[in-house]
Amino acid sequence: MKKINLYIFLSLFTLVLACEKPQEDENLLSGENNSSPTSEETQIVNLEPTQRIYTPMGVGGGGAMSGFAINPYSNLWLVGTDMGTLFRSTDYGLTWDAINHNEAVFSSILPDAVSPGFSSDGKTVFHASQGLNPKRSLDGAVHFQPISMGLLNNEKIKYWQNNSTDENQILAGTTKGLLISNDKGETWSRINTFNKLAIGTYIDHNLIYHAEEDKIWISQDKGQSFTEYLDAKDLKIRLFSGGTDHLGTTLVISDSDGENACSWASQYLNDWGQNSIDNTYNNCGYVWVKKPNENFIKTSQVVGNHLLMAENDSNTIYTTGAKEWIRQKGTVVHVSHDIGETWTLKLDQMNWDQNYEPWPRNLIEYSAIAEDVGWWDNGYESFAINKRDSSIIGGTGYFFLHTSKNAGDFWNAPFTEFKDSGERTKKKKWITRGIEVISVYKVEFHPNNPELMYGASADIGGIVSENHGESFKVIKAQYNSNYDYSFDPNNDNIVFAASGNSHDWPEGWHANAIKNEGGIYRSTNRGNSWQRLTPNNNNFNRQFLSVGYDAINNYIYGGTHETGIARSLDGGQTWNYFNNGLPSGDKIIPQIEVDPRTGNIYALLTGNAPNFTNHKKTGIYFLDVENGSQTWELLRGTVHYPPEADSGYNLWYYPTSFAIDFNGNDQQTIWLTDYENKGNWLMTGVWKTTDNGQNWERKLQMTHAAGVTIDPTNTDRVYASGSFWLDNSWGKGGQYRTEDGGENWIKNTKSPLQANARNATVDPLDSDKVFYTYFGGGILHGDK
Repeated sequence: MKKINLYIFLSLFTLVLACEKPQEDENLLSGENNSSPTSEETQIVNLEPTQRIYTPMGVGGGGAMSGFAINPYSNLWLVGTDMGTLFRSTDYGLTWDAINHNEAVFSSILPDAVSPGFSSDGKTVFHASQGLNPKRSLDGAVHFQPISMGLLNNEKIKYWQNNSTDENQILAGTTKGLLISNDKGETWSRINTFNKLAIGTYIDHNLIYHAEEDKIWISQDKGQSFTEYLDAKDLKIRLFSGGTDHLGTTLVISDSDGENACSWASQYLNDWGQNSIDNTYNNCGYVWVKKPNENFIKTSQVVGNHLLMAENDSNTIYTTGAKEWIRQKGTVVHVSHDIGETWTLKLDQMNWDQNYEPWPRNLIEYSAIAEDVGWWDNGYESFAINKRDSSIIGGTGYFFLHTSKNAGDFWNAPFTEFKDSGERTKKKKWITRGIEVISVYKVEFHPNNPELMYGASADIGGIVSENHGESFKVIKAQYNSNYDYSFDPNNDNIVFAASGNSHDWPEGWHANAIKNEGGIYRSTNRGNSWQRLTPNNNNFNRQFLSVGYDAINNYIYGGTHETGIARSLDGGQTWNYFNNGLPSGDKIIPQIEVDPRTGNIYALLTGNAPNFTNHKKTGIYFLDVENGSQTWELLRGTVHYPPEADSGYNLWYYPTSFAIDFNGNDQQTIWLTDYENKGNWLMTGVWKTTDNGQNWERKLQMTHAAGVTIDPTNTDRVYASGSFWLDNSWGKGGQYRTEDGGENWIKNTKSPLQANARNATVDPLDSDKVFYTYFGGGILHGDK
C-alpha cells in the first residue's frame, strides 16, 4: 500500500478537518463516531416461492443478465435479463421463476440497468426498469405497483440504498441527485444539496455518506441536512462504498487515473486499437481506503466497474474489472480482508495470458454454457454483495451468473443443474434452474419419437432433450443460432439444422435481408456432431433460417436470409439455388415444410426488408414435387382487407409463419401470421384460408405475430404467439388459443412471460399441454 504525504493529500482533498470545526466533525473524519457498531443480528424474512404454473426448460443461462440483487433481510434474490424479464428466487438461487410481465419488466438497455433495492422489512422491493418508471412491491417481488418519485426530465435512478436500522428509510441515487423516502417509498422528496450524478451512498445508522464525482458529503441527522465531508475534485471519484463494525468505519473510493492504473493495456494498442485502449482507461482507477482513525490512502489495487463492501464489515473490500477492459480482464474479482493491505485474486473466468485457461473447475461450477459455448463474458453487467454478510457475492455477464457464499473461494452457477454422470464436460445433460434467457424460436419433436425434442435457439446454437424435457444438451451446429430442424422419419438419429451467425430474426434490424455466415447441417447422432452440407464458399456460406427434408426423394431444401431457396437433389452432396417463380431481389425464407406423404414443399417468402418492394408477392409458395413441377406457385389469391381495420394500408409486408395439418386430409386449410414491420398500423395478425390460398381472412389482430400452430389432435384448436411492447401501451401480443377454428380466441394470462412469445408446440404425449417458446425466455411447459 502506498501512502501519500500530507502536502499531496491536502492538495487532493480540501478536508473539512479544520481548527474551527466542531470536535464531532473531526471524530467523523477520523472514523470515530458516536454511533454504535453495526453488529446487530439480521432477522431473515422467509418469503414464499412463486407458485409455478409453467415449468421452465433448457440448460439455463446463455444470455445477457444484469440487475443482480441480494436481499440481506430475506431469502430473496433477483436478476434481470436484456430481453425484458425479472427473475425471482426465494432459496438463494437454487430455483428461479420469472416475474409476470404485467407486474414488472427489465430493460434491454443494460448500460441503464438498475438492480432492485430493498427495505429492511425484508418484504418491500423497489425496481425501476432502465432507471425509469419506478415500482414498489410489498410482497417480496410478486406484485408491483407504480410509485411517484418526482423524477426530473431525463433523470434516471442509478441505485437504491436503505437503512438497516429503519425499515421506512429508502434513498435513490440518480443522474441528477439524491431522493429520500421516510415512509417506505410511499412519498419521496429531493435532497436539494445535490444536483449531480450520484456515485454512491453509504448509511451507518443515522449517518449518511453520499459521494459525487468531486465531493463526499455527510449527514448526521438521517438525511435532513448534509455538510461537506471532503473535497476530491482532483481525483474524480468513480466508485464509493463503506462498512462499519466494532473496529470503526472504513470508506473506499476509486479515482479516475485509468491511464496509470490500467497501463498494461497500452502494450496491446496494435491489436485492439486506440478506442479500446481508451475505453479501458476510462473505466479504470486506483482504490483509495480510509481506515478508522486515518485519512484516505492510495493503494496499488486497480478497480473497474464495481467496488463493494458490506455495511457491517470494515475489513472486507471487493473489486472487479470492467466490462470495457480488453482481453476479458473485466471478469477478475479481487478481495481484501485487511482493509486494503493485501489483495487476493478470487476469479478470472478466462485468462488470456495463460493460453485462454478458464478458472479451475475445482473453484467454480462449470456449466453447459461454459463447456459447449465458451467463457465469453467480458466483465460484469452487475455485481452485488449481501450488505449484511460480506461472504455472499455474485455477478452477471452476457452468458453467466456466478455467485459465492464463501468470499470467492468457490463460485456457483445458480442458473443450471447438472443432470448427468461423471465430470461436467461437453455434450453432457443439464436442466435449467429457471433462469432461461436465450431466445428459442421453436420446439420440434421427431415425428416418430415423442421423447426426442429439439429447441431451435439463439446464442448457444440449439438444444436437444432425449427424455421429453427432463434434461437437455447443447447441440450447436457451428454458428450462433440453430434456426430450424427437419427429420428423417425413418431414423430418429438423423436431424438436419439450418444455422446462422445473426440471432433473433425477426426482431428489429434482424428482420432485414442479411448476408452472414451459416449453412445447412446434418447430424447422424442427434446433434452430438454435425456435418456441413452446403458448400463453405461465398455462394452458399450464408445464414439459413429454415430447412426441409423430403425423405421420399432424399431432397433437402434450405431457406436463406437473403438469396431464397437452396436445394440438393442428392442428399446434400451438391447444391443449387432453386428460385423459379419467386420474385427478384432479396428473398428471405423463414419457413419450409414438407408434406411427408407426397414430398410436396411449402415455403414462406417474407418481405425484403428494409426495402419492402415485394409486399404483393409475399406469402406461401407451393412446389408440386409429386407431379414434377419445377416452379414455385404463390398461394395468394385475395387477401381480404380486415373490416375492422383503418383504411389505406397495404397487407402482408412481413409474414412470419404458417401451419398446415399434414396428418389429416385437409390441406386446403392453411394458417399464416404476419408481423408489423413497416408502419402498417394494426394490420397484422393471424390469417386463415380454407380454399388453398384463394381467399385469406384475418382471424385475430396481433401486432408482432411470430408463430402459429395447429393441434394435430384437433384442427379447430390453433395457437398463435407474438410479442408486444414491454410497457404494454399499444398492440396485441402474447399467447392465444382458439377452439373453434379462429372465431373466438382465449388469451393465456397465466404464463409469466407475456411480452415476448415466439411459438407454441403441442405436447405429443398430452394435447392439453403446450411447450411455449420466447425471445429471451427459453421454454415454458404447461397447461394449454
